[in-house]
Amino acid sequence: MEPDLRGPEEKMASFSPWKRGRPESWGPRKIVRHSFWEKFDSRVYANMDLDIDTKRAALKASPFVVSLVSFAGGEPLFMGSGTIVDCEAANGACSITILASARLLGSSAGLDVDNDIEIEVRLSDGTLLNGQVDACDFHYNLALIKIQHEVMVQPASLRILDDSISTHPCGIQDKGVGSESFQLRPHSDLIRLCPGDVVVALGRYFEEPYEIMAAPGRFSLDSVEFDCKELFRANCKISKCGIGGPLINRYGDVIGVNFYDELCTPFLPINIVLKWLEHFKKYGRFFRPCLGMQMTNLCAARPGQLEKIIQKFPNMSEGVLVEEVIEGSPAECAGILHGDVIVQCAGKFVRSFLEFCGVVWDKAGKSVKVVVIRKTSGARLKLKVKVDEINPENFYGWPLPEKRWVSVNRVRR
Repeated sequence: MEPDLRGPEEKMASFSPWKRGRPESWGPRKIVRHSFWEKFDSRVYANMDLDIDTKRAALKASPFVVSLVSFAGGEPLFMGSGTIVDCEAANGACSITILASARLLGSSAGLDVDNDIEIEVRLSDGTLLNGQVDACDFHYNLALIKIQHEVMVQPASLRILDDSISTHPCGIQDKGVGSESFQLRPHSDLIRLCPGDVVVALGRYFEEPYEIMAAPGRFSLDSVEFDCKELFRANCKISKCGIGGPLINRYGDVIGVNFYDELCTPFLPINIVLKWLEHFKKYGRFFRPCLGMQMTNLCAARPGQLEKIIQKFPNMSEGVLVEEVIEGSPAECAGILHGDVIVQCAGKFVRSFLEFCGVVWDKAGKSVKVVVIRKTSGARLKLKVKVDEINPENFYGWPLPEKRWVSVNRVRR
């Protein structure tokens, strides 16, 4: 082992109470980063010494996490992860549905699936099965893969998120003994997700021994530099082979689908995924709503903005803040402006971004009435906006960083 040349302060700063002596190499060392072959449990510093809660959540979820490899012309095209979301008996066998990334089937720039692509799926016990494409959407970067198996396999527990947070100052609570966590108990219908809550990104490696990989982190309100504005952000550190894998909460429930960025793990909330699936099952096609505005939860606004809103509307503490309106979009045509707060949609109160998305998805191709609060004038306006559908030429882009050599200070062997 190479000598550890760090000073005492640097050693203490990197101390983990869960660290156990293992063969490690201290740097600086050069490794290849942003490669499909990069495991994120042994090459990413933050994932090397996991606490027991992270391990418990990962082990609970591990039976429904699979690895997927696609081949084009016999050459590997994509190596990623997926989540078993359904398993049902059919004709003496079991039909299993896997939720994965559409990257498995080629570039997001293409709209047609290459029928010559072959897909290999590895289950948690190492069983190798051939996968067939059931559905693919390059806009949301999602795909459904079907496999046939002899035995029933445990599907994931999918938990809908409640992302509403009240900004009213009366909501301040004493955090002393007996106070409740922001996150609801696992028997609740919804899981409350607040900034700072612990989440874990999972993936399964595609080579023997096909092990589960876990990357703990926290949910963040910070934006993601992707086209897809429905994405949320976690500060987990994964690698490309974790694309399409599940993001779980501390109970092992799936709350999102992971994608890849150099700085964080963008994830599509399971609420959006379930609406996507519901529309496909009902109509045999995917609906991709387009309003032409970028939104976030009201709680993400600056205190100065919130102060002005509360001064004019003392009883308003939740809603959807409009951060940007695209010129010529349905939102602009309806009269929605930057800085407006949407509080009702189709006759329903909407407390949060995900609630608003859920209502809009059910109104595909129709016009809906929205109630907005305009802080500049103090007006409460009733507007009508058309829930349009995005054109294929304007589908979201899903860039991936190119693999390159980088310097790291610690590598586990």
